[in-house]
Amino acid sequence: MSAPIVTVRRVIHPGPVSAAGVTTAMGPPPRRVMTWLAEGQSLQGALVGAYASLGARAGAFELLGGRLSVAAYHVTGPQTASVRVAEYGPPSIIPGGATIIQATGSYGDSLAGPPMVHIHAAFADGSGRAHGGHVNPELCVIGPGGVRAMLTLAVGFRQIADPQTQYSLFFPFAEVSAHGAVPSHGNHPRARRERAVGAE
Repeated sequence: MSAPIVTVRRVIHPGPVSAAGVTTAMGPPPRRVMTWLAEGQSLQGALVGAYASLGARAGAFELLGGRLSVAAYHVTGPQTASVRVAEYGPPSIIPGGATIIQATGSYGDSLAGPPMVHIHAAFADGSGRAHGGHVNPELCVIGPGGVRAMLTLAVGFRQIADPQTQYSLFFPFAEVSAHGAVPSHGNHPRARRERAVGAE
């Protein structure tokens, strides 16, 4: 039996390397809120509305289950015409919608100011086949029964142009929510740097 052949591709971003390999934000201990996102809304509209109702400008979240009547996602790959190491391809639409297996995301101000939602998810279609990638929250429509979500408030992300990758990325951001400051007990959360494409 022969050994498997593995292809390795070296990836070098086009811009200058940042002196800080890890970016952190210090803030109050985050609050977590369980909510339901209602049927018929886009994921974008439902999540923006949920965070706005709680007075939060930044956060992270998990989608804990539910069905999408319209499910759309993107995957990335290298493109010779781009200076970036990878670009998102066109949306893949899952016929008949999909069930959410797992989904996590980030919420915060975009470069232009309005809120931005960034989600990665795994789905199952009607036949049980798995799909996954970068979710298009504006195209995805919540199906019957809604979607259950766990929202983290006060500590999250905001979009900033990154010269190294030539993408607009989500960088850590902390805030005091509209409900007032949460006392700090020294356990400051750290948020990771995460890619988010601003054109979507």
